[in-house]
Amino acid sequence: MIKQLAPFFLCLLLFVSCNKDDLVTADSEQAPIIELDSENGIYSVKTGRKLTISPSYKYADNALFAWTIDGKLVSTEQSLIYSWDKPGDVYVTLRVDNANGYAKEELKVEVLDLLPPAINLYIPAKGLKVQKGTEHILAPDIKNSELADFKIEWLRNGTVVSTEMSYVFKETQIGSYPITIKASNEDGETIKDIVIEVVENMPYEVSFQKPYYTAASNTRYTFAGRPVFLRPFLDYFDTPTFEWSIDGKVINDAKERVFRFTPESAGEYLVKVTVTEEQNGISVESTVKVVCVQGSESSGMRSATASSSACSNKVYEFLPAPGQFVNETNTGGFKGNENTFEAAIEYATRRIESKNYVSLGSFGGYIVVGFDHSITNKGGYDFAIQGNAFDRSNEPGIVWVMQDVNGNGLPDDEWYELKGSETGKGTTIQDYEVTYFRPASPRSDVHWTDNLGNSGSVDFNGYHQQDYYYPLWMDKDSYTLTGTRLLPRNTQSPSTGYWSNNPFEWGYADNWGSDVLGGDSYDGSGQLNGFKISNAIYHDGTPANLKYIDFIKVQVGVLAKSGVLGENSTEVFSFQDLSVNK
Repeated sequence: MIKQLAPFFLCLLLFVSCNKDDLVTADSEQAPIIELDSENGIYSVKTGRKLTISPSYKYADNALFAWTIDGKLVSTEQSLIYSWDKPGDVYVTLRVDNANGYAKEELKVEVLDLLPPAINLYIPAKGLKVQKGTEHILAPDIKNSELADFKIEWLRNGTVVSTEMSYVFKETQIGSYPITIKASNEDGETIKDIVIEVVENMPYEVSFQKPYYTAASNTRYTFAGRPVFLRPFLDYFDTPTFEWSIDGKVINDAKERVFRFTPESAGEYLVKVTVTEEQNGISVESTVKVVCVQGSESSGMRSATASSSACSNKVYEFLPAPGQFVNETNTGGFKGNENTFEAAIEYATRRIESKNYVSLGSFGGYIVVGFDHSITNKGGYDFAIQGNAFDRSNEPGIVWVMQDVNGNGLPDDEWYELKGSETGKGTTIQDYEVTYFRPASPRSDVHWTDNLGNSGSVDFNGYHQQDYYYPLWMDKDSYTLTGTRLLPRNTQSPSTGYWSNNPFEWGYADNWGSDVLGGDSYDGSGQLNGFKISNAIYHDGTPANLKYIDFIKVQVGVLAKSGVLGENSTEVFSFQDLSVNK
């Protein structure tokens, strides 16, 4: 026992000394020691709330304490009690001094935003309308509902009618019915007011799509003997039937949604579609003008000159679907102030000119470019589009081409899809429509619905932290993109968990297919796909037989996401006429 205690007493003798009065005292001739109450020196607090930092100290009797932030003294107490009004990372310095020296620690405080509930309920742009006597389920997506003290209330006329996450609405009387959704958690309360309009019959609408979002009109242009394919957009119809007429004359055998019209001579034609809801016999009409221009196809061709550039010289429109690189100011090249279509075009122009990538987001996102000359059909690969595909990273973009038939220098004529390996397959969907909804709060998923009754989201991830994946320059709370959808080829390895976005055979931008003209590249510096104007087709799949083109559109062709890689989004870097050398 004595042998076991000997080391203890030895240490004690080293720790103490005798003073003049032969009193045993602790040796205080040491600098202070700080022991933080956080293992890594990082603290978190939400805005407006007090944070208490209470370190432990050794040899700190009669010491001086100094807490500083950005060189400013904020406290001289042993503990710091402080709050911040703005989110962000704050660095706090603690210094403790005594007669024998000092100790110093730098602490990091993560000041976080308060996270009250964010209520995402996707209301059609034209308002929420419900037919009388029918049930409508309101099922909002509420962000931050996992925080403590979460609760939701549905109120009508000030009375709580439900405390569930969804609410079934049904009324038999025509009129407007206000509903309040009140959601709260430990960080605060959010209130969202909506109005449901109960109608006798749904407000059916019929319209024709413009060739690009900001186009001035939906007038269609063609040459004599060349067909245009007309397909109306429908709102609220369940079981529609169709009747078509030209200049007031009904076309008896035209009963489908897509109408092929081939003018035989120059002039203007008014084509009308009458859409009838079979359930109640209500009909709605819409008219579109078709202009058959004077002259032949060849008369509009702009031949290349000695000064012509091989690369595109103008971006006419840039409208991506929501995606992780949209609005991204780090690697994406955005400035964060692109809140108009003009600013978005300026961004895309700057990127394409320097051969930096432009990301088109999720399905349907697109870019439209033009050249200082017409690109002629030479029978082989006529132009190339630069992407960043490689063996297991393919995000196919559908390519469309257009001639400047009306000669106004704008891409407001007819788009022709370039066929690819998936054209005509049962897994490929023509006229696919996806509507994206603006999120109610920053850093939220972007939800979508399609024209097949499906819904989903473009997920916010931890790699790209801009507030919104929804384009800042989109002036509506929802927008619809339409095009051809390919069956995704993304797979996940069951053994490693890694995702692969596998290639398609040929015919698509940003795809490692048999039409790759440039080498493998992770950054887009060499990966090129070649495209043939001879592959241009009409809506029914028959050859368009174009002699030249003036405009190119690339549009994301898949709706898919691959785990941590996020949504499949086509990237383009440049557009090049292969017959021009500079």
